[in-house]
Amino acid sequence: MAWKLIKMWIKKLFNKLAALNYLISSLVIAIIIFSIFMFFTTKVKSLPLDFHTFLETSSLSILVGYQLAGIKYLFSNIKPTFVTLKPLFRDAQKFQTYFVNLDKKLQNSKLYYFAIILIVIPFILLEFIRFWRWRISVGPIPLYFSLFEPFNRWAIALDIINHIFGYLMLFLLAIIVWIIINLIVIVNALDSNTSINIDIFHIDEMGGLRPLRNFILIIVSNYFIIITLAIISYISPRAIISYETVFLIGMLILGVIFFVITLKTIRNLINKGLKFELGKINEGYKKTYTKLINITSDKKPKFDKYELEKLSLILDVLEKEKFKIKQISHRRYDFRAIVTFVGSFLIPTITLIEKIRGFII
Repeated sequence: MAWKLIKMWIKKLFNKLAALNYLISSLVIAIIIFSIFMFFTTKVKSLPLDFHTFLETSSLSILVGYQLAGIKYLFSNIKPTFVTLKPLFRDAQKFQTYFVNLDKKLQNSKLYYFAIILIVIPFILLEFIRFWRWRISVGPIPLYFSLFEPFNRWAIALDIINHIFGYLMLFLLAIIVWIIINLIVIVNALDSNTSINIDIFHIDEMGGLRPLRNFILIIVSNYFIIITLAIISYISPRAIISYETVFLIGMLILGVIFFVITLKTIRNLINKGLKFELGKINEGYKKTYTKLINITSDKKPKFDKYELEKLSLILDVLEKEKFKIKQISHRRYDFRAIVTFVGSFLIPTITLIEKIRGFII
């Protein structure tokens, strides 16, 4: 019941944003959240309008808006992307079975709750522990504005707002992680699907897998942007080895795993297509070559010049096709995808290092 209510809430929110462009909707949400924080800088003295406040509030505001737009994009494009793979299946029924399984994965509430527990609950427990340690005079004072200004109602309101947006960010991140884990399983299932026939001469030069590859690169790039904004929002250079640091490093590793597994699956599928085509060519070459040898070695041949020319032409065509396939084989390593991944991965990695070193305050 709870899962259905959550899904209804998410769908209603995304339907309201459906008419807007992803970037525009993200920008509108970010501006609204940022404006709320800027309003509180005029009411709460412990939230001064300085560079540190501006950086963290703007990054959190952009992050929440970016996550909402990103989730909207994912839900809108997952199924259409996998529909483009339908021509690769030899049997339409096999594709239908695969697509039904895909839909079931995206409806998996158990994995969704697991993602929520894994990402949101530890932060709640951590906050409770830090507050409890402060109460018994063991730990530092928690960063609650109401503790610094106990008689300021605006400070209490700011604490509430800050927690709402902070945990909303974690909740949205849990949804994204849930989708990524599902995509890892869904894409990896293609590798073991025997009904897939990769056309290595497809116009997209990737056996018909380019839409899937492009979709994965978009997810990876945007995922690392989200992690970068989260690093700026959460990690403090005064607490280098903190749960937040370890958590975000784990999120970076998840992005790496997603890219490696999905790209490897695509490469394996292309390799299977290459081997299949080479097998057909080798078989045809062997049969044609055997016919040619039989004709030329016959002691009393019924010499057919036209037949010899035809067989020689077939062998020549097969040789050219084999050479063409070998050229395609050399291009199976998607260097553009690797460069995109490395560039995207470096952004949060450098941000994390610089944040810990204290260059990003």
